[in-house]
Amino acid sequence: MYSKVKIFSAVFLLLAVSLLLPALALAQATPYTVAVLDFDNGGGYGDATKAAKAIPSILTTDLSKSNRFSVIEREQLEKVLKEQNLGASGLVNPETAARIGEIFGVEYLIVGKIVEMNRVQGRHNSFSVLGFGGSNKAADKVNVSVEVKVIDSESARIVAAVDCRKSYEIGKGGSSINILGVKKKHDDYGGQDAGLADVYYAISHDLAEQLETVQFKALPAKVKYTGFIGHVENKLVYINLGRKQGVTRKMVFNVRREEKKGSLTFKKTLGKIRALNVDDTVTECEILEQNDKFKQGDLVESKF
Repeated sequence: MYSKVKIFSAVFLLLAVSLLLPALALAQATPYTVAVLDFDNGGGYGDATKAAKAIPSILTTDLSKSNRFSVIEREQLEKVLKEQNLGASGLVNPETAARIGEIFGVEYLIVGKIVEMNRVQGRHNSFSVLGFGGSNKAADKVNVSVEVKVIDSESARIVAAVDCRKSYEIGKGGSSINILGVKKKHDDYGGQDAGLADVYYAISHDLAEQLETVQFKALPAKVKYTGFIGHVENKLVYINLGRKQGVTRKMVFNVRREEKKGSLTFKKTLGKIRALNVDDTVTECEILEQNDKFKQGDLVESKF
């Protein structure tokens, strides 16, 4: 076994250069791949419920205009989440985050919560003198509090957070004149949904501007893409990691492969392997799971 391992060691160095250097050169230019999920309405109703779907939709469009993000299209996202029985609300646990990340090949999930969406009716003033009178109503206001978090899809840890806490004026209010019992209305824009669409857009634009510049936390690596497969022989796999890199017998690795979905490149999980014989820089592994046939160049990763 060890003579075979030594032979493969010489090949790994050249293969590593051809596979890894191009990826490193392009790493800084690659936008973050993200999916914007429906927001949690905070147990609210009415305006908050509508906002929980409207704002993520607008935010998806806003972020797609940025060079910093590559965003999954909303209709495609909702369709697949429904097919996979995965909730699309802002409540994400590590299992669903990892599953969504793997399906769509996204690094981050953007989730949110409508903490407050409170409409305050504009003040009414009225007067009446000898059958003549009138009234006027100020514009309504909407008090808004929205929290948004960026979650790492592999660990479900928060890497960034932004919020929008503002008051927006909607409509133009209204007025009426009463002449001997006959009322005439002017500029009455106080309908229930008047101006709310503008509020949703304003909130989304505010959040998008913050997400464009907010710094993402560097997380302690939960998973490291540490090497690749150099050779496959029957039920054995040889990888370019060994004792010097910290590999020990019975250590388990995930095997992944870069694939493309449209314009996106993501890493698909193919299966698992386990270390059998460990040399200084090469390890012979047995195949534990194999969803797709392993081949030379497939990535291997392990928790260290």
